[in-house]
Amino acid sequence: MPMTRLLRRIIRAIEQEPFSLPFFCVAFLALILCRIGVETFLGFFAPQSLLFLFFEFTHTFLFFLTAFFLLIPVIRFAGAPSLSSAAHILLFGFLIILTPPIIDTLVFQGSTFWSFYKFDSMKGLIVRFFTFFGDRPDIGITYGVRAEVAGVTFGVGLYAFLVSKKFLHAIQAALLTYTILFILGTFPTYLTLIIQGFSKGFFAIGASDVAGLFLSPSELFSRNAPDMKSALNVKMSLWYASILALLLPLFAYRYFRPLFWAIFQNVRWPQIWYHGGLLFLGGILAWHFTSPVLLINHFHILAIFLLTIAVGCAWLASVIVNDCFDTHIDTQTNRHRPLISGTINRTTFITLGWLFFSASILFSAIVSFSAACLLVLYQALAWVYSVPPFRLKRIPGIATLLASAAGLLVLLIGFLLIAADNNFSLLPGSLLFFLFIAYAAALPLKDFKDIAGDKSDHIMTFPVILGEKNARLVFGSILFLLFVISIFVLHIRSAFPFAVFFGGISFYCLQIARLKHAWCNYARLPLLILGSITGYGISLLWFI
Repeated sequence: MPMTRLLRRIIRAIEQEPFSLPFFCVAFLALILCRIGVETFLGFFAPQSLLFLFFEFTHTFLFFLTAFFLLIPVIRFAGAPSLSSAAHILLFGFLIILTPPIIDTLVFQGSTFWSFYKFDSMKGLIVRFFTFFGDRPDIGITYGVRAEVAGVTFGVGLYAFLVSKKFLHAIQAALLTYTILFILGTFPTYLTLIIQGFSKGFFAIGASDVAGLFLSPSELFSRNAPDMKSALNVKMSLWYASILALLLPLFAYRYFRPLFWAIFQNVRWPQIWYHGGLLFLGGILAWHFTSPVLLINHFHILAIFLLTIAVGCAWLASVIVNDCFDTHIDTQTNRHRPLISGTINRTTFITLGWLFFSASILFSAIVSFSAACLLVLYQALAWVYSVPPFRLKRIPGIATLLASAAGLLVLLIGFLLIAADNNFSLLPGSLLFFLFIAYAAALPLKDFKDIAGDKSDHIMTFPVILGEKNARLVFGSILFLLFVISIFVLHIRSAFPFAVFFGGISFYCLQIARLKHAWCNYARLPLLILGSITGYGISLLWFI
């Protein structure tokens, strides 16, 4: 049939479109902005607070991004010849997300409606699944959303039929699509069943319980959601961001395994440990010095998890910036790194850096705007540290102080999250100064493994200036002294034996460390010292 041939030609043209990760990301973002623009235009640009607009964006963006990654395997199942073909087909299909606001505006003609989710009991969900979302199209799953779901379901089924020429295969693809979209359209109900079902009873959960959990205005640390729409936007943004933080690595492992392992092995895991420790140390200090009143619930746990992921993404973005300008050093001492080994091309590597940076800002802003601002500053420090014309890592002392300042920013993020009114004035200046010096003293440990490369690139790190043997003695002694001094700064003199013990372990590790050692080589040295510091920190909890 002429129509069938035409549709197949259109499909092939879309599938064969050259794939570019940067352009694809921008295209998806542009589509989401167009959707929000349509809603704003049809709402006659009604004035809204900046906070509401931000969370309206995050909720919309993260919802459709989650839907996109869940539907990609369905498009592959339907018959897409490659992952890039599936992504292009789905992106073009996502143009349908522009239609629900238009359809609802035409149908309701000024009447009140609210398009979001459908809340119901477990039994009610089963009924709604077989009745295409059931009744009440004026609230929850509106006419526009139902038309959108029907269009996507039919479109995927038609695509599967045109590719495979098998009617049963098309029905299976359409059913998978409808099931995913139905789950997303009723997602808060499943979350409520998981959260409250064990205590209240799964069959006792109803629409009012779901509404009470997700629509009730509440406080997330120091952030308030003043109305139902804002509360829903904030809470669902937390959930979708957390799900994506878990889903995207799994997606990369499934479909881009060499890329996944290249990034995984380039993470510098001791630094992840270090950054996570700083974040939680900041929270513990805030708890100790400000005595906040917090009613911890699962939304707070999600916020802490998301902020930890944001800090990790910020670190990964800084790693990519550093690696892009350290290729001369890495050819001598770090030949396994992605740009040197050729496992990731430079364009993709830079795009991943932008994605990690964007994720760090977006995820942190969902939890705290203060945290997002501090992570922007963190990235600015990373830039002047690694990138010409500054490239301040070449200057001994200044480079260490910059890296220490970046660490303090992460600590402040944890402190401000827990502290009442985002106030860090209660954090003792002496403790802050001590931590700054301690971080500055510990950071050169990572430079021991790069002595040869730093020399050839004229980067004057302390191990290069002092010499390998002298640097081990100097920094081992400084670390031991810092352990001992900490008991006076923290006013816990009874912890002296622990300070001597863990300080002695750190000193010993530094003295026996070599470029090639059975268990204490320079690559492993930061991890061993971090383990000693962590052990000391845990022992101090007995005295607080």
